[in-house]
Amino acid sequence: MKEIKLLHLFPKLLSLYGEYGNVKIIEKQLSCRGYSASVTELETLSGETIELSNFDFIYVGSGTEKNLIEAVRRLLPIKDALCEYISSGKCLLATGNAMALFGSVLKLKDSTYDALGAFSYVSEIFTDKRFAGDVLTDDSNIFGEKLIGFINTSAIYSGIDTPMLNCILGDKLGNDKVSASDGIISGNFIGTQLIGPFAVKNPSVLAKICEMITGDPFEIDPSSSLFLAYERGLSALENRLSK
Repeated sequence: MKEIKLLHLFPKLLSLYGEYGNVKIIEKQLSCRGYSASVTELETLSGETIELSNFDFIYVGSGTEKNLIEAVRRLLPIKDALCEYISSGKCLLATGNAMALFGSVLKLKDSTYDALGAFSYVSEIFTDKRFAGDVLTDDSNIFGEKLIGFINTSAIYSGIDTPMLNCILGDKLGNDKVSASDGIISGNFIGTQLIGPFAVKNPSVLAKICEMITGDPFEIDPSSSLFLAYERGLSALENRLSK
């Protein structure tokens, strides 16, 4: 039985939209397939050492503007280790405004903070603007399916050269709030502005992430409740798009 170790960064600080569901569904799917999957929850790095290379998957979700700045502060001591983890090709999923952690800098009000620098893009967080709405993407992505979800953010990202998704509903909710391009894909690093249980809503995402983690082919039963819920959500958004 292959052992799979999952790391959930800041499940209390950064889980604004119930995003722990992403970790839970991945753990459940892996366990159902015979893997020995375990989740480590890490809330603080004060006085402790953690070896990131021991983990097969890292997840981080979204939070308030204040909590995001706190997350950057907590992560800076392991900045090099996180960047090395990403460059090694292991899988990391960041949803919502957690994308801001991995750019070069994070701007908030009149302050600029060093981010982790895994990528060169700039993240700007506003306190007086929000960008929100349902999202339907096309199928020109690594998952091979249209994806559904919701964006609710105060962040604008500039300088992302490898976006992951192309929104056809919510096409003004992209990274820069002008174009339809959302997120970032680089190797096995997956970032998206979509919030909540992203992997629960989209079975193709769940399957792809499990493949990235294990290196083994992975499929979700098309008769499962996950697929049925996805198909209902997809149909509703496509109907809205056609009106």
